[in-house]
Amino acid sequence: MSDMLRRVPRLAMCCVVALGLAQSARGQTALDCAQAGRAAERQFGLPPGLLRAIGRVETGRWDARRGRVVAWPWAVDVDGDGRLFENSGDAVVAARAARAAGRHSIDVGCFQINLLHHPDAFADLDQAFDPQANAEYAARFLASLRGRLGNWHDAVAAYHSATPELGLPYSQRVFAAWSGTGTVAAESAAQFSGFPRIHVWGPSPAGTAPAVIAIHTSLPLLLPRVVTPGR
Repeated sequence: MSDMLRRVPRLAMCCVVALGLAQSARGQTALDCAQAGRAAERQFGLPPGLLRAIGRVETGRWDARRGRVVAWPWAVDVDGDGRLFENSGDAVVAARAARAAGRHSIDVGCFQINLLHHPDAFADLDQAFDPQANAEYAARFLASLRGRLGNWHDAVAAYHSATPELGLPYSQRVFAAWSGTGTVAAESAAQFSGFPRIHVWGPSPAGTAPAVIAIHTSLPLLLPRVVTPGR
């Protein structure tokens, strides 16, 4: 057997191992928000799972391998127009471009911290998309709301909005996700028309940025901004 023939199987094996490592790394990334959320819950005395439920409602992305929605760290929402990116660099570029264009209401990271209302949350955009930094700020903010409002339901509502019409449905979604009873049914919302729009994270072909499906609902923000692929 020639040296070339002996090298071919070894090269193929290297490619398989590299592919496996890449897939493993992507799977690990999908868990980063959950791991960071769990640590932040312990650090700031949050009920176990509550912050992670917020993450799934805020930036949930369908993970076919696990068969469930996971919070995604590289999420950017600009004035209600949300996108999920495959890496931190692309997310930073998108957020920076939005700022340069004069857009101010920008939500970033696993738990969608709004840079307009929390201008001092992070040292820079790189830190904003770090799951640990994002989770710690979200948990600290949520704990402060609970201290001020006296209960977790109101704290979760205020985490999203001080306007009851927006905060209450959001809190209900988060607690449903926390208890495991929450469902995401974008199809049912598509039947409504002529009502305020919400944006739902949508799946996209491999290698492209996930699309955002604009749908309507009869009540403000009845559904989270996540969608499980029903196709």
